[in-house]
Amino acid sequence: METFEIPVGPSQRLLKIEPQATHGTYKIYAADPYQDWVDREQQRSVDLPPDGLLGTITIRSERDFDFDGAGYFMGDELLSIAAQVVRHPSFASQQSE
Repeated sequence: METFEIPVGPSQRLLKIEPQATHGTYKIYAADPYQDWVDREQQRSVDLPPDGLLGTITIRSERDFDFDGAGYFMGDELLSIAAQVVRHPSFASQQSE
């Protein structure tokens, strides 16, 4: 299971998605923890943890998922993350294991 990157949000910030041993579970990291994470569209500032970990998402389908993490993402962003992960080849390969 390989780590991959996806863009999210109006500013298209890159996230690093790291598959975990449990099917459908992924850790979400800031691809570049030094990137300016002030979301100008929403005027909110986000303090990133030193390791860049933003949370963990467990995905059952595009619209059925659980997110465990601080308030780094809004609902539409989480929907976008889940949809992009479900469409990624690693999601299908995890299902066949």
